[in-house]
Amino acid sequence: MFDRNERLRELFRSEIIKALRDIKDPGLSGLLTVTDVELSQDRKTLTVFYSVLGTPVERRRTDKALQRCAPYIHHLLIKRLALKLIPKIVFNFDDTPRRASRIDQLLWDIEKEHGA
Repeated sequence: MFDRNERLRELFRSEIIKALRDIKDPGLSGLLTVTDVELSQDRKTLTVFYSVLGTPVERRRTDKALQRCAPYIHHLLIKRLALKLIPKIVFNFDDTPRRASRIDQLLWDIEKEHGA
């Protein structure tokens, strides 16, 4: 059975994804993906991990745009959700997809060396 923090995490994750679809900030470039959310124990801070498929410039632009729109998303969550406390939203870049791709490539290279 899920505990309250787990249910809240999933609720916040889905609401943030919906909010990001509606935001029309020109800085949101590249393919933006919310990879995970982490709710602090006191439920006052929600860390949203994201990845961006695109150039490093697009990644920096997206990071700045997300920092700009975090208060707006917080406000949207206050309006949409009937909860006593809506946590502060912090966006953090998640480098995991790039590292996973690099590991896959290394494993593929090793396999090719030993198979050839």
